[in-house]
Amino acid sequence: MKYLLKVFVCLLAVFLLLKFVIHLLDDGHEITYNIGNFKVTESYDADDDNYNFELKHNKFNLIFDVTADYNKASNVLDKINYKKIDGYECVMPIFKNDDILTDIICKKEDIVYYAHDLDNEKINKYAKEMEKYGYNQNDYKDNAKKTSLSSTTTVYQDNILENHYLALESYKGLDLYNSDNMTVNLFDNDVYKKPISIFTDKYYVVADYSSEYTFKIFKVVNIINGTEKEIRSYDEISFDSVVQGVVDDEIYIFDKDARIQYKVNLEYETVEKVSENGDIKYYNGKWDTMSLTDALNDKKFDNYNANISGYDKADKVGKYYYIYEKQGDKYLVYKTYNKKVSQKTYLFSTTDINSVIYADEYIYFRDGNTFYYWSNDGIRKVLENTELEFNDDISLGVYVK
Repeated sequence: MKYLLKVFVCLLAVFLLLKFVIHLLDDGHEITYNIGNFKVTESYDADDDNYNFELKHNKFNLIFDVTADYNKASNVLDKINYKKIDGYECVMPIFKNDDILTDIICKKEDIVYYAHDLDNEKINKYAKEMEKYGYNQNDYKDNAKKTSLSSTTTVYQDNILENHYLALESYKGLDLYNSDNMTVNLFDNDVYKKPISIFTDKYYVVADYSSEYTFKIFKVVNIINGTEKEIRSYDEISFDSVVQGVVDDEIYIFDKDARIQYKVNLEYETVEKVSENGDIKYYNGKWDTMSLTDALNDKKFDNYNANISGYDKADKVGKYYYIYEKQGDKYLVYKTYNKKVSQKTYLFSTTDINSVIYADEYIYFRDGNTFYYWSNDGIRKVLENTELEFNDDISLGVYVK
């Protein structure tokens, strides 16, 4: 009996070990199940604990996703509350353990909205009804208090996330925001326009605007702690230059006067000549070349090239596509799950199409004089700067640690 018991214990241990290894190696799943009249297709990606759902009921079809740690479990959607409201079809999904992981989702034609973006009395009444399931409309509203740091700058400290480091250009350098706010002065005099500057990873890189016509020094600031260093070029570089883009933390700059393309390597602290007068490197998801004419006309790299026509801008970031549509003096920004754009989810509007920063599950953007971030929990203000009313050259940088 003792021998059989030992064999049983060993076999049980091997079984549990194999089960544990299989669980660790599980990179996701795709399954289909029914909840009431809805057919649910659930896709799980273990890399980022992301669940994607497609709900189908008669002609109604809705795609949405949430991020949640259910220990790689499947069938995590438990209930679906569905109602037609004022031309919209609205859904309140409820997950395992009665979790509420998203705002009420409403669809009209092929556009999906979150309830917090719809100022609709009937939808607000429905939201009130959903409180019995643990839903709270206030979770998706921005209630942070503002703090004035100066006559021009206001920070919403409650909305600055713990592991997000923000940096806002100033006329003399950089203002840094996290748990402790600090100022880094790089120049003795105010510099109102700094076209040769860029944020990449945890660094801010800017030409030495203390010089007059040409420069040899790039000033570099770590936006986590404000430490500074300099990278020196052997060549004099004209201020009539353009930052073309960043690939693998290497910055590409084109000197339009000398017609030379340079590469600044932050790790090795070097400035290397890449091309001269021709064969100018270009990146749009893969390496190519651009013409001298394009370089002289300030053509920039396109790191998020989505190749979707019919929009003012289209980016591909990870598994998602983001499309931009001009409406008046703003751009409406949508998320979609495929290039067909058969269904698009409204996220936010921006006055500056080049201000958008993709930071993990968050998207930072500028609208007027204010910088915000978007997440599945709604839109939050982080910084206001009244100087943006007169000078839109002030850029925001974000690093997620």
